[in-house]
Amino acid sequence: MEGAVAPTAPSSLLRPGKMFVNPLFDYLLIGGIVSWIAGGIIYGAGVRYNEADLFWVLLVSNWAHFAASTVRLYTKPDAVRTWPFLTLAFPVVTIAVVSAVVALGEPAGRYFFALYFLWSPFHYSAQAYGLSVMYAYRSGTTLAPMDRTLIRWTCLLPFFWTLLQPQGGLGLVLPAGFFASFPLRAALSQTLTVLSLVVPIAAFLWLRRQRGITLPAISLVVIFSNAIWWTAFNWFDAFIWATVFHGLQYLAIVLVFHIKDQERLGVSAHGWLYHAACFYGTCLVLGFVLFQNWPQLYWLAGYDIGRATLLVVAVINIHHFIVDAFIWKLRRDPNYKNVVDVPASVVAV
Repeated sequence: MEGAVAPTAPSSLLRPGKMFVNPLFDYLLIGGIVSWIAGGIIYGAGVRYNEADLFWVLLVSNWAHFAASTVRLYTKPDAVRTWPFLTLAFPVVTIAVVSAVVALGEPAGRYFFALYFLWSPFHYSAQAYGLSVMYAYRSGTTLAPMDRTLIRWTCLLPFFWTLLQPQGGLGLVLPAGFFASFPLRAALSQTLTVLSLVVPIAAFLWLRRQRGITLPAISLVVIFSNAIWWTAFNWFDAFIWATVFHGLQYLAIVLVFHIKDQERLGVSAHGWLYHAACFYGTCLVLGFVLFQNWPQLYWLAGYDIGRATLLVVAVINIHHFIVDAFIWKLRRDPNYKNVVDVPASVVAV
């Protein structure tokens, strides 16, 4: 989600920003404030979920959001013509890769799963960056390359935090005992926790004071939410809840873009609720098939269902990360009109 520079609006001390839907929807779901509320309840009550509870939580949020990138890809106008390899060949490549990893056994499976574990928090940080600058452009803020670089590195701090966690992706590939023999790990981890929560505010203030740029408040909220998801819980809970709330955030923004596209195309006389229900319903069905039925095919072929499930989860994530890199581009893309509501002729190239 990276865009072009738009004209700068007059700056004020604190701007809520221009919303896609309304302040309640945008701040709660896309901004992630609903996760602050839920996280406070979870943390205060010591809530833990069993496997059955997680099934429904993951289905309606996480699984549906991974499916949403695929549904979004094939519902974008001229998708096959624009990305012939991505739409026609890449699904075949994806199936072939995960099938080969399932058949090869270890250590291929461990390294493949480690790639997913490493890439996930980077992807979440990248989404925080994309949404924050998207709201800046939508609110009429001009961002120079150095401004975007500052915001990007600020968003990446939680990702760097994950690299220091023994349960993360590096822990699957580094020698046993590496983190235990790294005496500064705990101190660096705590430092990055603090920086992840403090630097977004500092960057916000620096941009205003030194650059005369006032980011919309929702840009700061998006960045802060991603930091909270990763640093407020232990590793397992952080990974689960970052996944759940990232999924809700993603579903909210992808539904906005899908509805805008459908209304602009005038493909039917149905209203936004119809388009939203069809899109989300398709995501639920596809998510269930991908995460539940796909691993069962390997089980029927004689492979271990637990290991096959983990590898399928990994490849679905990796497929999602790669597809997102294409479908959320703003430059020279109809997405730009959804962000700033201007004719495509003004899109920067």
